[in-house]
Amino acid sequence: MNYKKIILICSLFFLLIPITNVKAFIYTDYIKDGNYAFFLFDLQVGNNTQISLNHEESGNFTLFLFNKRPSKSYVKSDKSLDNDIFSKSSLVDFSVDDNPYINYTSPDTKIYYIEIILVGGGPDTYNLTILPKGYTVTRYYLPIIPGFRLEFILLSIVLALGTIFILSKKRLSR
Repeated sequence: MNYKKIILICSLFFLLIPITNVKAFIYTDYIKDGNYAFFLFDLQVGNNTQISLNHEESGNFTLFLFNKRPSKSYVKSDKSLDNDIFSKSSLVDFSVDDNPYINYTSPDTKIYYIEIILVGGGPDTYNLTILPKGYTVTRYYLPIIPGFRLEFILLSIVLALGTIFILSKKRLSR
């Protein structure tokens, strides 16, 4: 009699443990119009990957795959897509469908960069799915911040240090 109760309790206990079987990398994020997100991952020669993007609302997303590190986002100041992105030599594939999808087989071993841009209809939440599971996908941020010109920053630093130096000389001479 006790065995039946133990088996029943154990069976009910196993129903409480969720069984998960993840077969892909999935990333979810919420972005506004004109915003973009970069991801990077590496592929070996002959590896195939399937990249898809689904969204919840009526956002107009675009999906790009580069084989070299992008240096800018290709989003204009009016939050529209710069057409120069389509003529980049590092662009290996892109999709501008309602639910963008890329199926790509790597001809050589290298790091690939994914760019997601919300062109309009936002803000919206997207789900980026990369198949098969096993790729190490990392969120990537552009190292260059548009709007901060290096010349002005260096000039400001030199002027600030010069002012501090002159003021300290005047104080020491008193």
